[in-house]
Parts: sequence; C-alpha cells; structure tokens
Amino acid sequence: MPCPDVFVQDVPASLARKGMTWACYMDPSRPAALDPALAVRVNHETYLFADSAARERFREDVVRYCGLLTDPVSKRRFRPTQDSPGATDPETDVDYWFEDEETRDAFVADPAAYRLPGWRM
Repeated sequence: MPCPDVFVQDVPASLARKGMTWACYMDPSRPAALDPALAVRVNHETYLFADSAARERFREDVVRYCGLLTDPVSKRRFRPTQDSPGATDPETDVDYWFEDEETRDAFVADPAAYRLPGWRM
C-alpha cells in the first residue's frame, strides 16, 4: 500500500503514522499529544506538547523556551533574544525569528521563498 501523500512538515501525523512517541517539550516526563492543535511551529522547528496549558506556557515566551533556531534566510543557527527581529508568515501563520533586520526584511519581501519546501514522505 502506498504511503499517504503527506508533507514532512506535518510532524505530529508523521510520528503517529510511524507509531513513534515523543516527550512534551515543556515537561519531558510526559508524552506529547500527537495532535496538530497542540503543536507549535517556530521557524522550521516543531514543538510538541502534552496539553494546551504546556503549549500556552511556551507561546507566552517563545524566545525563552525555543533554544536554537535556524534563520530561514541565512540558514545559520542562532539563539534568539527578546531583541531579535520577528515576523509572521501571513499565509501559514507561522512565527519566525531572525538573526538581524536584513534577513527579516528579505523574508517579509517574499515569505514563500523561505518556507519549508513541500517535500513529501
């Protein structure tokens, strides 16, 4: 039977199809729910949570909790700070953080050019 045509960026569905479990990002002693409503995408990273309370705690201070991110324009890894420039992709509603204003401006000018490619599993 062929594999469903699913985007790799759909991390919860990919893990569930493979029968994998994952720990909650905010509380690794609890399993994450493989529910897209409890997942958060930041840049090209996906964070999974056990419940909506853990998800909201992360969302309230993303910079504090996210760790290293990859700038979607420069492709360099960096640790964002409260002063790091940010933008939201208007089509996908994904929040992005950037190393500097230059990469943020390039992203804002053409967000589609810097989204994850549509690789299929």
